[in-house]
Amino acid sequence: MATIRDVAEMAGVSVASVSRFINSPDKVRAETRERIRLAMQECNYRYNYVAKVFATQRTQTIGLVIPTITNTVFADSTRGLQDEATRRGYQVLMVNADYDPDAEGELVRHLLERQVDGLVITASDPHGAIAGELATAGIPAVFLYSTLSEGPVSSVGIDNERGGFDATAHLADLGHERIAMLAGSFTSSDRSRHRYDGYRRCLSERGLEFEPGLVVEIPYGLEHCREGVARLMEAAQPPTAIFASNDLMAIGVMGELRAFGLSVPRDVSVVGFDDVLMSSYVAPRLTTIRQPVYEMGRRAAQMVLDALDRGGQSVPRHLILDHELVVRESTASLRRA
Repeated sequence: MATIRDVAEMAGVSVASVSRFINSPDKVRAETRERIRLAMQECNYRYNYVAKVFATQRTQTIGLVIPTITNTVFADSTRGLQDEATRRGYQVLMVNADYDPDAEGELVRHLLERQVDGLVITASDPHGAIAGELATAGIPAVFLYSTLSEGPVSSVGIDNERGGFDATAHLADLGHERIAMLAGSFTSSDRSRHRYDGYRRCLSERGLEFEPGLVVEIPYGLEHCREGVARLMEAAQPPTAIFASNDLMAIGVMGELRAFGLSVPRDVSVVGFDDVLMSSYVAPRLTTIRQPVYEMGRRAAQMVLDALDRGGQSVPRHLILDHELVVRESTASLRRA
């Protein structure tokens, strides 16, 4: 079996350089990295990962808890997190909570038992019991997609309340007065609740009446959009515009409106949230709030790994990134009689 010394000799570098490449590849020059990588292939070298864990008391893994694997917005942030982790010699162990607050706690405990070096989680309620568990876990932890501005656990996200305001304001600026919101479950996502808060604030500031019947809260998932749209459009005075909690729901809304014989945006304007890739390919292309999701994932990994570089000690940081209203063809000015 090839050893680290065999790799170093074949690559023409020191044993320390090979060790540095294995543990912190970003600290090795690109040319040297390639020579070591080729030498490892030639020698058929396999790193003794278990021995390293015993020696360093680290598994070189970051635990990641996401709410669902069906929404590509979480795939994009996972890619950002994994790219940064890989660059710095770490792997990501991802688990899916299915928007279940109880499952989140179980999965966190499972990851801690696996001895992950750090944790990143998109929590249903970062103010809840999960925050206490993370604060006392003894390893660096970050809430992802969070709007927190303080607290014992670091966070990375956007201002979801402002995002909800901006989405609603766009519709109000187009002349819509009966603006509905199809909201994802508030108990499953604090992000949905904050976007709803922005919706309410915009109506108030624009002098538009809030009608409880124009807010429909449904579980996340396309399969629930039919019921939500039916409740809105079968009302005595249906809305002329709908703001959905995320893009997948907004795309579901547009499909269900077609089933009612309605055209988007001629009859009803629709706004989503996230700007997933599909949003610019559906017809009509979806107006939405864009989150910098790849960068959010990358920054979350940075926070965890920087803390590990400091021996696992970290002062909580709360980072709010900018969002952007992306106007496409799913919204239009209200038609006047």
